[in-house]
Order: sequence, then structure tokens, then C-alpha cells
Amino acid sequence: MSELPAGDDGWDDLLVQLSPEVAALVRAADDVVRRTDPDVVRVVWPHQKTVGYGVGPKKMSEHYAYLAVHPRHVNLGCNYEAHLDDGGLLEGTGQNMRKVTIRTVEALDDPRLVPLLRAARQERLAALGRA
Repeated sequence: MSELPAGDDGWDDLLVQLSPEVAALVRAADDVVRRTDPDVVRVVWPHQKTVGYGVGPKKMSEHYAYLAVHPRHVNLGCNYEAHLDDGGLLEGTGQNMRKVTIRTVEALDDPRLVPLLRAARQERLAALGRA
């Protein structure tokens, strides 16, 4: 897994800004993504309260998922999922991006989530000619 020592990637700087409840949601969502894709590249933007996940560090070309942190919830989104079958899990009308609103840790247990993250990763690898 591509991982920097704690604090070096902005992770701790992000978490310290959040309420304990929202920080728990962020940690749990991050855990789901990282367990699903042990090779994921995580990029944290503490000032934007966002986290990107991808097959490389480039936000708009290599990332396939993201977390957007809000005061009472977290959006777990997929960058190019408008064209994949998400089983009705994701919300949104954007040309490419879709999201699911996470208000409880239990929401991350949805059985549609892990296959969707795997499909999102595969889509990025294929789009980049790395499949």
C-alpha cells in the first residue's frame, strides 16, 4: 500500500478539524476504500476537507473515488461512475461524478459499495491503458 507516515500526507490535519462523529465517518470510509484497494493512492487536501483515491496521484485523471467532508456527513463519491452500474446506490446528475451520502458508519456496510469501488478502479485503469 502506498502510504506515508502518519501526519505526512495531511490526514491528521484533516481529522483534527472535524467533530468526533464526522472524523469517525471519515476513518470508516477511508478504511473501506483502503481494504477494497490495498494499492490505492490516497491524496488528502485538508484545507478543502477532501480526500482523493486513485491508481496514481493525479486528481482528475487517476483518481476514481473521493471523500468530501461536511459538518454532519461525508460524501463518498466516484469520479467516473455516471457510466457504470451502481445498483441505485449513488446520487447525482453530473456528467461523470456520483456520490453516496454517509451519515452513519453502518451505511458503509451496503453490499453494493465494495463492488462499485472495484469497478471504479478498473474503469480508471482501463481508461489509462493500464488494465
